[in-house]
Amino acid sequence: MANKRFDYTFASVGDLAVRTTTDPKSGRRTASEVLVNDEPIKPTERFWTSLYARFGCNKSLFKYFDYSEVFERISNVESQDRIRLCIERDEAKGESRLLAVSNPTKPFVRHDDLMETLGRYDGSNISYCDGVVESSHVPRAGANSFEISGDAFSNRFIMSTPIDGHGLPNIYLSLLRQICSNGMVGYAKTFRSTLALGRGDDDVIYSIVRALDGFGNDEGYAALRQRFDAASKSWASVYEVNSLYKTLLKLHSRKQIGWDGAATLGGDGIAKLLHSGSPEQSLIGESDEIGSPMLKAFHQMTGDVSQIYGLANVDALSVKRQRSLPVNCTVYDLLNFVSEVATHHADDHGSRASQAWLGTLISGEYDLEDSRDSFDEFQDFFLDRKLDGEVAMDLQKVAV
Repeated sequence: MANKRFDYTFASVGDLAVRTTTDPKSGRRTASEVLVNDEPIKPTERFWTSLYARFGCNKSLFKYFDYSEVFERISNVESQDRIRLCIERDEAKGESRLLAVSNPTKPFVRHDDLMETLGRYDGSNISYCDGVVESSHVPRAGANSFEISGDAFSNRFIMSTPIDGHGLPNIYLSLLRQICSNGMVGYAKTFRSTLALGRGDDDVIYSIVRALDGFGNDEGYAALRQRFDAASKSWASVYEVNSLYKTLLKLHSRKQIGWDGAATLGGDGIAKLLHSGSPEQSLIGESDEIGSPMLKAFHQMTGDVSQIYGLANVDALSVKRQRSLPVNCTVYDLLNFVSEVATHHADDHGSRASQAWLGTLISGEYDLEDSRDSFDEFQDFFLDRKLDGEVAMDLQKVAV
């Protein structure tokens, strides 16, 4: 981020021009560059998303009309087609990217002003990705250390601030697991607060400073702690495990998460999982296709679901049945695993996607909530489900 610079300029939609390239395989035209004041700049997905939001259109228009036709039509019909553009310049690579467009009359947070403010208020773990700066902070009431399932946690909050004018700053409740510095962020509406920036020429930094000075959400933190406490008392379901596995597999294929050989990051860290269990235990993920140590550690934690239930393909079970069947770990184990991936083994995109999965899970009720109150051991729960006539019949049908 130190090598990045952000420029803000103004233009009319009719003044923009798009250069396209044709995919030799599919024959589809894609926008490779946008000319802004005669300067060719690579557009990002955020540029197109914000442009659609600004003028109430969508990308399907470009299937039937050229870019120049659409831009000219907007300019002719829209009385206020002037836009503010944010350009990200990477001085080390000599590259420029076109970030979001926004209404020039609306307030927004400038990058340099934000970084100066975060420096004065001791923002930590500051990161930048695609037009958004994120920083971690201690809430007004302080760290408030507490324990969940024997692990020490403290309250934090994450401020996510767009510096390209698209969207408003958001604050997300977060917990810091102290034993391994895993940050768990509640990326869900339930644990989110949005900051208003005022109107026109209002001083937007005032809203940022007010939040950093006095943010506190005792009820929100209590709800977040309750969800983590409930996670430690709930066996994870096949559906929840399968959902996380597919997310990890997708991020791994995009190279947004990876294994860097880091040492054990906690009592139940990924590195320890790789060396636990018996050598003969079967793991999904031994093939070259999904041979990532991280994915192997994941299946070491959950157990081989296919082997436990005698299935060649877990997806053959209905969603309803997947939600009723347990695996050999708790929801709390899943939360710790995905938070470690997000904190220590992911790039900015992978971290955000991993934390988003976590936030979605904890914002609702778990499939097998409080099931450990009835079944202290996984084998007890597994045998009870295995002996259930209806479940056994369903599994036999799937196996056949």
